[in-house]
Amino acid sequence: MAKYLIFLVPAFVCCSFFSQEKYNSLLWKIYSNELKDTSYIYGTMHTQDERVFNFKPGVLEAFKSAEIYAMELNIDSVNQTELMEGLLMDSSKTLKQLLSKNEYSEVSRYFSDSLNMSLFFFEKIQPIYTAQMVATKELGNQQNLALDVYFHSLAKQQNKKIVGLEKIVEQLNVFQKFPYALQAKELVKAVREAMSLQSNELENIIELYVKEDLDSLLLLTVESQLEDTTYAKIINDNLLVSRNYTMANRSEKYLKKHSVFIAVGAAHLPGKKGIIHLLRNKGYKVEPY
Repeated sequence: MAKYLIFLVPAFVCCSFFSQEKYNSLLWKIYSNELKDTSYIYGTMHTQDERVFNFKPGVLEAFKSAEIYAMELNIDSVNQTELMEGLLMDSSKTLKQLLSKNEYSEVSRYFSDSLNMSLFFFEKIQPIYTAQMVATKELGNQQNLALDVYFHSLAKQQNKKIVGLEKIVEQLNVFQKFPYALQAKELVKAVREAMSLQSNELENIIELYVKEDLDSLLLLTVESQLEDTTYAKIINDNLLVSRNYTMANRSEKYLKKHSVFIAVGAAHLPGKKGIIHLLRNKGYKVEPY
């Protein structure tokens, strides 16, 4: 599952997200007679792979036209102390306690051989964050910044107002919903997939993202979660649904008075409980651009 966090904090999950409509665009325009200006919403990935930076015509023009850049979390507002504290497990837990002796040796060997790092430095970090680092290692890193951070930098260059639709404590609290044992299981899985020469799932994800085929991305991710329905429900309820409602609701106060370019993980866009549908329920027209 960890590899799908590039869409969330970013993941696509759960059959409740399926609908008749085709979601075949990363960029959507938002407008209505009640709004002063046209706004846009764009699905991102948290990756430096150069392929996601090959924007189709109209994306950068739409970005430039907006007064406000709205992202999931305004990184300028992040308190580093609060962030570091949120990444840690409670004081009674360590990674060595959560893994079997053989699993710990396997993960430790991967860190030393493939990452040139000691697993010791990750003993107290919640394993889901470590798993994400492992899962995304195989992606390209040709760009200096991940896509969402690139937009943040571009917004600063263009003197836009930058706002966050979530708070750091809210994002950190989401991952507190995941039992440590389940997180540890995902770390072992991520390491084994990273060591497997047959693992090309991330490559498939990138290809579908570049094609702007959000429906197929959703199907791919749902299939990957079917083996663990408990985990899938946690992801669906906490990483997707509740956050979609939060971001759609908080977008409104900016949409009503300004032109806004909203950039959030691509998984938050599609489906019956996705941000696009939620904005339509509020009376806005949201169409592929």
